[in-house]
Amino acid sequence: MKRAVDLVVASLLAVVAVPLLALLTIVGAMVWRTNPYFVQERVGYGGRIFRLWKLRSLPPTAPAYTDKYSLREVPISRYGYWLRRLHLDELPQIFHVITRKMSLVGPRPEMEFLHHQMPQDFARRRVAVLPGVTGLWQISPAVGGLIVEAPEYDRAYVAAHPVRLDIWVLYRTALQALGARQVTLADVPRWVTPDAISDREDVVELAGASVRAS
Repeated sequence: MKRAVDLVVASLLAVVAVPLLALLTIVGAMVWRTNPYFVQERVGYGGRIFRLWKLRSLPPTAPAYTDKYSLREVPISRYGYWLRRLHLDELPQIFHVITRKMSLVGPRPEMEFLHHQMPQDFARRRVAVLPGVTGLWQISPAVGGLIVEAPEYDRAYVAAHPVRLDIWVLYRTALQALGARQVTLADVPRWVTPDAISDREDVVELAGASVRAS
C-alpha cells in the first residue's frame, strides 16, 4: 500500500513538477552561472549509496559535504532562501520516489560521513526503510540541527510507518510550505499511529539514552 501511494502521488506531482523544474532550471542557470542542479551521494535503503539530486540553493563555492552548522556560515541569496523556504529545491527527488530510491515519507537520507558517526543501532534502523523526501524529523523543530541530535523522530517513524502516518506527514509538510508551524511527536494524533507512538516520553528517553551511550 505504501508503494502504491508513493507511485500514484509522485506521478501526479511529477506532472506539475516538470514545467516548474524547467522554469527553475533556467532561472538557476542564470543566477548561479553554472549547473543549477546539485548532486550528492547519500546513504539509502539497506545502506546502499545513491546519487541524490536537488536544485542548487547555495552558491557553487559552498562545500559539497559538510554539516548544517558549517553551512550556516555560507551566505545565501534571496533566490536560494526562497527555494529552501518553499522546499522547491527538493522537487527533483520526486523522480527518486518513482524509481524507488526514495519514498515520499521516511528518514532523511544522510551523507555517508554523518551516517557513520551515528550510533550503530540507530544508523541500522534508519536504513531499514526507504529514505523520504519528507518525514517526521523533517517537519519538526529539530530540522535545524543534526539528525542524531533528535533521533526520537526517526525511531518513532521506523517503528510504525503506516500509510496513514505518511498521509498525515504529507499533509503537515504542505501546511508548513504555506507557513504553518513545525510539529513534535506530541502533535501526532493518536489515530494516526496509536501503537508505535503511544508513549512519546518513552520514545524520547530511549532515543536520548542511545545518543548519550555513543
